This record gives sequence, C-alpha cells and structure tokens, in this order.
Amino acid sequence: MNLYEKTIANHFAKTGATKKVSIEGQPNDQYDVYKIPLTELYYNDQNGRINTAYKQYLAGHTSLKPEPGNSKYNEIFQEFIYNSNTQALDDTLRSIKEKTQQEPAVVLPDGRVIDGNRRFTALRIFQQEDNVPKDMDAIIIPLDSKNDQKTIKELELDLQLGREEKVPYSPIDRIFDVYNTICVTKIMNTEEYKRASGAGNTIGIKRDIRLAKLILKFIEIVSPGGEAIDKFYLARDLKLDGPIEEIESTISKMDDSDKESITEAVLVQLAVAKSDIYQLEPKLVMRQLKTNVLKNPDNLNHYLSAVDDKVDTVIDAFEENPITTAGDLKKVVANDPNLTNQAEKLKNATDRLIYKGKTDSKRKKALVRLEDISESLESIKPEDFDELNQDDFFEAKEVLKKIHATLYNLRKVLN
Repeated sequence: MNLYEKTIANHFAKTGATKKVSIEGQPNDQYDVYKIPLTELYYNDQNGRINTAYKQYLAGHTSLKPEPGNSKYNEIFQEFIYNSNTQALDDTLRSIKEKTQQEPAVVLPDGRVIDGNRRFTALRIFQQEDNVPKDMDAIIIPLDSKNDQKTIKELELDLQLGREEKVPYSPIDRIFDVYNTICVTKIMNTEEYKRASGAGNTIGIKRDIRLAKLILKFIEIVSPGGEAIDKFYLARDLKLDGPIEEIESTISKMDDSDKESITEAVLVQLAVAKSDIYQLEPKLVMRQLKTNVLKNPDNLNHYLSAVDDKVDTVIDAFEENPITTAGDLKKVVANDPNLTNQAEKLKNATDRLIYKGKTDSKRKKALVRLEDISESLESIKPEDFDELNQDDFFEAKEVLKKIHATLYNLRKVLN
C-alpha cells in the first residue's frame, strides 16, 4: 500500500493546511498536508544538490537500493545532505525544534522526498537525539518515480530553484545537474530546463554545459580510465568552478585549428596550478594566462611550442597514476621528481609569455579594454530582450544611446 492509498485509508492525519503545486496534466493544484511518519520516507537519489556526492560514494561502493525508514540508503544520504551545507542544516534543525516544521515537504506515493530533503534530515537527526518518533508535514503528488521522471525533475527544479528565496545549488552541483539532465539522461532540453528552473534565458544553461565539457576534459587528463562523468565529484573537491569559469568564454570563442591542443595545454596548466607549483590561486593563474596569452595573438602563436613537451610529460604521469581524490593530484606531482621538474619548466615557460603579455597590455591598455567590451556585447543576443517589459525596453534604449554616443566620440579620436 503506497502513501496515497494510506491517506485514503486514513492512516495519516491531516494538518488542516494545504499547499499549492501546479503540475502539467494534473487538474488539482491544491494538495492536503499530511503528517507522514519518517519511517515511510526516503531520500531522492536524483537530487541535484547531492548528485556529485553520490557519484563519489559509488566510486568505492556498490549502488544503494532506495528504501524508507532506518535503511542504509537513508543513513548514507542523510550524511550527503548534512555535509552539503552544515550551517543551513543546523539552522533548519534549530527552527524545527523551536517552531516546528514551517513549510510542508513534497513527496511521491512511494515515499521519495522530492522537496524537503533538508527538513527530512533535520527531523531524522531530531528523532535520533530524543528517540521519539517524528512525522514530516508533506503533500503527496500522484507521480511515479520511474514513469514520470521528466515531470518529477521539472517539479524539483521549480520547487528548489524556480521560486523566490530558495537556496541555489553550489556551482559544481548546478553545472553537473544541467549537463546530466540535458546531455546525459536527456530528460529535458535547454528550453525546458530554463522554464522549470525559472531562469530568465538559456544563456547561463548553455554556458553551464560548456563548463561541464571543460571539466570533463580536465578529469580525463588527471583521472583517465572509466567514465569521466562518474568522477565529477573531483571538480567539487578541487574547486574547479572558479578557474574553469575564468577561461571558458575565451576558449569557447576560439576558432583556431589548434583549439583542442590549446585547451588541453590550459587544462594541464590548471592541474599544475592545483598542485601548488604556483604561489598563486589557480583562478588567478588562469586569469593571467587568459589575459596575457590566450587573448594575445602574438603570445598565443608561441604558446604551444613553448609548453608542448612539458604538457605531454604531465599527461603521461597522470596516465600512470590516475587520481581518485583531490589530494592525489598534489601527491602525483610531488612524488615524481621528473614530473615536478617538468611542471616547474611549464610554469616558467608560461610565465615568460605572461610577462611579455603584461608589457604589451600596458602599451595596448585601451585596445584591451575595447576588446573586453566587444566580447561582453557579443554575448547579448536579440532574444535576451524578449522578457523585458515596456519600462525595461525604454531603459535599454537609453543605455544603447549612451553607448552609441561614446563610440562616436572615440571614432572621432581615432580618425
């Protein structure tokens, strides 16, 4: 007997409250809130906030069968949820203890928690502390875990991202969820993901897909063998979002025949930066490489020839010693004197080009700024204005007039 059937049989008490949730194909949008024992519920293994944590678990364990109650499955996922944001979880637990549960959760008839995993976790911890059985206030949505995956994902995105005052996914979890949903499982396309997540346009979603592809290439370099997508947790543990975001736009716009080789060299450079060979934050290393080499045609022409053999040495080293944890990356470099030597040479070769680029940039400061402005303007597409209201349109036109006037004055100087 599933939860829906148990409500009909009066197994659960109603709280008297209702919650509005609109689902395509469902005539009802007001659902009664019930008090459901925690023993009837289990975590959603497709939750975008913890997908990378589960991938990391699967790297060393067999998959877990979803089961309600005090199951091994729920114990492991409780740890995932807690570790994903300990402060938020502690705040939720304190709120429930002081004021009881304030917002109803959303669950499926089989007990899967679609929205409310943090509340579920807080209640489970509370129950473990005082050993008193707890209920969770929740509505039951008549959807099937296997046959309604797209509708369930739409609902999850709407509840977790599409509404005001919701906590966003962490950058890596967001990037993974977008790529996994659109490119791997293909549950949705970009337009459908945009609507479900409440995004204003698809620009950010398409960029997340490009970021994911760069991350996967990085993982293939430092951890070859197996499916890179299953090791996406490395991106979270290595904090790759900042450095990868720094270089994505420049690399994506390259049309050079050497684009693949350049991309590989840059990602190897990032691996070296993550090994502490540099005395700078990896994001800053990537920014300097982007500004002074990748966006400097003269330096870019010399980049591959300057680093090519060192890049091959680093790649070969990771072929022999693929990493499985973030800590492995530093060990692979530190434990191989020849690799350390080649990594230092790679850094020095790039540093020379960066220094030259900085010198050129001082001389060409105005030109560099113009190129940055041009790049920003090129990223704006006509369809981005589709959702502007009349006042927004008027404001946009005024901004464009100012830009036009500024450009006119600059042209006069150049002429």
